Amino acid sequence: MLIKRILPALVILSLIVYFVAGYKGPKMGNVTTIDKNNLEKYWKIKDVTIMDDQFFLARGSASITSSFRIRNFELSLKIKTTPGAIGQLNFSTSKSSDEKNFRGYSVMINNSDYSTGSALKTGSLNKIRNNYIRTATDNEWFTLTVQVIGNYIKVSVNDRLISEYYEPQYAKRVENLTGMALSRSFICLRKTGDTGEFVVSEMKIKPLPGDLKSTHPTQKNDSLADLIDSLNQREFPLIDYHIHLKGGLTMDQATQHARESGLNYGVAANCGLKFPVTNDSTLTIYLKSIEKEPVFKAMQCEGREWVTLFSPQAVAGFDYIFTDAMTWTDQKGRRMRLWMPDETFVDNDQQFMEMLVRKIESIMDNEPVDIYVNPTFLPEKLAPNYNELWTNERMDKVINALLRNQVALEINCRYKIPSIAFLKKAKASGVKFTFGTNNTKNDDINRIEYGLKVIKEVGLTPEDMFFPKSKANRKILTKGLPEKITG
Repeated sequence: MLIKRILPALVILSLIVYFVAGYKGPKMGNVTTIDKNNLEKYWKIKDVTIMDDQFFLARGSASITSSFRIRNFELSLKIKTTPGAIGQLNFSTSKSSDEKNFRGYSVMINNSDYSTGSALKTGSLNKIRNNYIRTATDNEWFTLTVQVIGNYIKVSVNDRLISEYYEPQYAKRVENLTGMALSRSFICLRKTGDTGEFVVSEMKIKPLPGDLKSTHPTQKNDSLADLIDSLNQREFPLIDYHIHLKGGLTMDQATQHARESGLNYGVAANCGLKFPVTNDSTLTIYLKSIEKEPVFKAMQCEGREWVTLFSPQAVAGFDYIFTDAMTWTDQKGRRMRLWMPDETFVDNDQQFMEMLVRKIESIMDNEPVDIYVNPTFLPEKLAPNYNELWTNERMDKVINALLRNQVALEINCRYKIPSIAFLKKAKASGVKFTFGTNNTKNDDINRIEYGLKVIKEVGLTPEDMFFPKSKANRKILTKGLPEKITG
């Protein structure tokens, strides 16, 4: 009986001795600045040049790896990247650089412009909470902070929370990612290509006791969350390019929902005649107010008059711009808003459809937009006959207009349009796609449910999805604005 009482205590004591005696890193609970004087005491460097208390990582094999094992910690790096530089901060990892046998977690460091280099940007918790939004810029200092406590991971860039994740007790992983789990292991900053350079001017670590636990919400069975996690692990870009801060939805609520759900968001301003953003001045003020937020900055071009209200240079401040074909003037001079029954005039169903298709073609041909949103929307009177009215011929005309103008097609998760038949046609033709919610209040951004259905039924792949262009190649600058209103 005495042995039975003593044995558990001995096991616990031996574990304590192992973790305490086996730990050979900076002082537990204290913030230690890593510099040239103590670097080699705690870290092993490879192909790193040290000058004036700065660490330079230029070669693709360059790395700084802890010589100690740690589970819980706070690590802060002040870094500058030059164009083309890309790398990762790995933790709970082995010392091996073999990506096929990689274990632990990886935070991306990549400040390239959109459609340049890797789509994943700085602050991404790779394959778990993928971040596609630029959070820092090449040739400018930024601070990357990673915190691990218990099963909670938090990643911040310049004090903005970018990624957070609670590792479940039984985390579901796709093939080749079974080693992605928190553990007492090494930390490694490494560069992954020979282009560009990392410069680290400050590196601080606060080791935390290994028995710290995180406080987290009770996890429930959630098949939709499992699906999103699986797609993130395959690096399928789950980006909702079309939400609005309206109906009480705040930026903080939107970014929190994105982190919790495993999505990225594009927040759109309504820009046009009689809208909050109606000229270059109000546009510039708006962009300044959100420039540091970890969201895509989007412009919704309202009505057809928007082309007369803004300059291309001002519009190019947005990451992308989009419009729909829900506001236009008919052949009788009646300005219509198709979502408003009392402002929509349908004298003849077939004539209306022919006119709608011509309007869509004209808008796509003349307005320099990146995405056609709320696509194929029909007014309340016609919506019940959607499948009959959207004939193959009409679908083909719209799809061809998108293709010849390199406009992406939104999969609208609020209206659940276009139809699966339309989307299959568009994919077969080579059209690019986006997801969009177009929420009206603060509790209907949801989790792109219709988009997830489309991925499966249409067979979408990451290569089918739209990404914004780099700033120099934005369509508003290369195509310019039409000389007159398109409709």
